[in-house]
Amino acid sequence: MVKLGVLDYAPIDEGATAWSALQASTRLVQAADRLNYSRFWVSEHHGIEAMASVSPEVLIAHLAGATSRIRVGSGGVMLPHYSSVKVAENFKTLETLNPGRIDLGFGRAPGANGQLSAALNDEKSGLRPYPKKVADLLGFVTGHHASSSQYAGVAATPDGGTLPLPWVLGASGSTAELAAANGIGFTFAHFINPSGRGVKAVEQYKREFRPSAFLTEPAVIAAVFVAVGQNEAEAKDLEDAFHLWLARAESAFPFPRIPSLERTRHHSWSAAELAARERNQGRVLAGTATQVAEAIRALAHNYGTEEIMVNPMMPGENRRLAALESLAAELALQESAVFSQP
Repeated sequence: MVKLGVLDYAPIDEGATAWSALQASTRLVQAADRLNYSRFWVSEHHGIEAMASVSPEVLIAHLAGATSRIRVGSGGVMLPHYSSVKVAENFKTLETLNPGRIDLGFGRAPGANGQLSAALNDEKSGLRPYPKKVADLLGFVTGHHASSSQYAGVAATPDGGTLPLPWVLGASGSTAELAAANGIGFTFAHFINPSGRGVKAVEQYKREFRPSAFLTEPAVIAAVFVAVGQNEAEAKDLEDAFHLWLARAESAFPFPRIPSLERTRHHSWSAAELAARERNQGRVLAGTATQVAEAIRALAHNYGTEEIMVNPMMPGENRRLAALESLAAELALQESAVFSQP
């Protein structure tokens, strides 16, 4: 049985506002909660007009308060920008308020352009190496640092009796190695790197995994974009809209809002956009709910995991909600009634 989670960017549709996008994300997490999705993560994207998910810690507090069962977390906190102890305090507070429901997903990507990245770091130089920041973070969460650590004996508060579950977000073997060495979850970004390296990274993670205070056995998620239509014609339109958004997002001329189907149908694709579409083909599972569900099962099999995280990057809140409904039905999420997972 495949479990499904959701990764949400809080996309801002044409004619919408950041406020309405965050309200839409609230309704999306409530649907995921009702439909027995395993978890709902929100991203950290800075300076992107078409996305409202900028501060995952703040958004998690709101979304967890609007739901009752589903795990809520970050996908993810861009750790190099921040104090490890402050991140630990934020997520231990969230876990204290929502026991057994908080995921601390983190990564090393900047999540911003060079200027914004410098601003986030207050133009500091000589940043602490990422593996050491990860060790610091986990030590602050548990209160147990290596004896050689400069922070030995220092724990983040509050102590609510349970711990947020850390997940390394990555798209390479080095992140798999980091997750395994620390005994925490590993989420592979298939939506960034669908080349096939992810399967080897997951195998490496499982092979090298060391049990920890967080997990006694490996936990793997593969994350992917989805475009789900009510029929094949709509699925094709939604796939076109996805590729247009992504092609422009990767260029110097991103759309200020998620392009609508109408805009996409009337768009004259440039050679660069067509090349981007070809290059990005493997990053999205597109089709009807039946077709996408079958592709999800195949992806889970290839990665050797029981859980896939879907990012429904489609224009229109109703379409995103419908995608969650139809995939839940196809994959029998409600019948499986999964109420407890790592």
